[in-house]
Amino acid sequence: MELSAKNDQYWANFTVLPTDLEYLINFLLEGEEPKSLDALTTVLIRYRCQQLETLAQQSLSKGRVYRPADVYEVGEAVIFPHLGNLLGEVVAVRDGHNPEHEPFSVIQVRMEEDGRVQEFAAALTTGHALDEASYLPSDDVSPEELHTRYGSQVKAMLKEALERDSHFVTVAGTWFVRELLMEVSPVQLNIAEAMLDMASGGPLSTDALLAEMDLPAEISEPLQLFSLEYALEREGRFDEVGPAGQALWYLRRMEPQQVLEIPTHLRYVPIPYNRGFLDESVLSLETLVDDEWSDASFDGDVTAEDTLTVTLSYPHWRSGTLPLTAKLAHLFPTARLTDHIQFTFVDGETGDEFPGWVVRSGRYVYGLEAFYASYNLEPGSYIDLAYGEDPGKVLVSVRPFRSRRGEWLRTVSVDSDGFSFEVTRYPVFCEFDELSAVGVPDPEAVDALAERLRQVSLESLVKQVFQGIAVLSLQRAVHAETLYSVLNLLRRVPPAPMLAVLAAERQYYVSLGDHYWAYKGED
Repeated sequence: MELSAKNDQYWANFTVLPTDLEYLINFLLEGEEPKSLDALTTVLIRYRCQQLETLAQQSLSKGRVYRPADVYEVGEAVIFPHLGNLLGEVVAVRDGHNPEHEPFSVIQVRMEEDGRVQEFAAALTTGHALDEASYLPSDDVSPEELHTRYGSQVKAMLKEALERDSHFVTVAGTWFVRELLMEVSPVQLNIAEAMLDMASGGPLSTDALLAEMDLPAEISEPLQLFSLEYALEREGRFDEVGPAGQALWYLRRMEPQQVLEIPTHLRYVPIPYNRGFLDESVLSLETLVDDEWSDASFDGDVTAEDTLTVTLSYPHWRSGTLPLTAKLAHLFPTARLTDHIQFTFVDGETGDEFPGWVVRSGRYVYGLEAFYASYNLEPGSYIDLAYGEDPGKVLVSVRPFRSRRGEWLRTVSVDSDGFSFEVTRYPVFCEFDELSAVGVPDPEAVDALAERLRQVSLESLVKQVFQGIAVLSLQRAVHAETLYSVLNLLRRVPPAPMLAVLAAERQYYVSLGDHYWAYKGED
């Protein structure tokens, strides 16, 4: 292979070598400053370019680089970079014969690799591309251009290599060498806990915590910060909750319970189902509903939009949360690999700010309970989300309106025998999705019923709910989005398992198209 940094094959087959890691260790030790993975990727690419250039120079130094315009003598060593750096010795020189190029010479070269004698033009006066060719990597493509082309691939491989190597440690996306970490004593960690306790749990930056600690002045500040962050991260008392670009700390024991533990209404126990029953037209409901536990929720490319609208479901209404789906994730700070990330919600109507929490493992965003109550939201209400003016802030809004007599809305009633539905005038204060909206006058009774129905099979529960809401329509047709919304009053279920029940039990249900279904009844 040609020793050229522009060689796609070289970078396509790139692997991180032990010598690469040794170089990065020395680089970090010399600078005494932690570096991000992006920075280390750039350093590694530059290092490899230097290696390639050195190897090329060493190879080219073995002989005279072949140029068709040059004159050669018997006994000279000649290297041919365009032939993979083949090396040979000139064993004879004769005149060449070609009316288009005369006068010129022909050199006979015995190749070192296999002893074969090959002929090449020399003393050529008519010009040739090889006379101007450059064989040093730095003359081909800069390290910056290589990073643009291959940086993501090299970065992924480097991350895996750093994680496997015990010499490296990482905190909040930055990396350093374990052996050079400053020791943080239990007393200093207790000081950090006391400061966070006084701040109602947090969050506080690493700089704020470091300012109250007496650490050795001879250690650089970046290394002090990294060492403290590493010690805090390894202590179960502390939780790193900062959005991208910030390291912020919180006392774990003082975080909201709904952050430490998935709220009851959001807990989903995976339900086995045959996805083969569902065609694309049926599965398109997953995109329409955008449930965080849908199999398709985190698949494929998602286009980032500046403003998004969420239809509030009953589980999230009861929990004061929003779903963390691929469609919504870009609005929230999720670049950090930590499970809990704190940010700021901004009320689009009043400008009031209040804390929000991303809980990655539970796929939800917490912190909206008081917001929902203040605007008298109901399941099915529209919620608009947008980027705030500052990083780490998310604008949340509703679309208020007031109807004096209320809106005609399906509502649920619960008694000792079960549940029933009717369409009544119901007080509504914000715009809503008619297919998803449901009035819940007594959510505690609904939750108690859900607990009693916990052992009922999904098939039976779907049938009960379907029949209950089908009677509200003259056509006895039920939209799948409505069925999903109402079913989630009683059990946390994403769309696909519910749709699989409808598709599998064709003796009961028939698809009418456009996500409408009808109940055929018992045979």
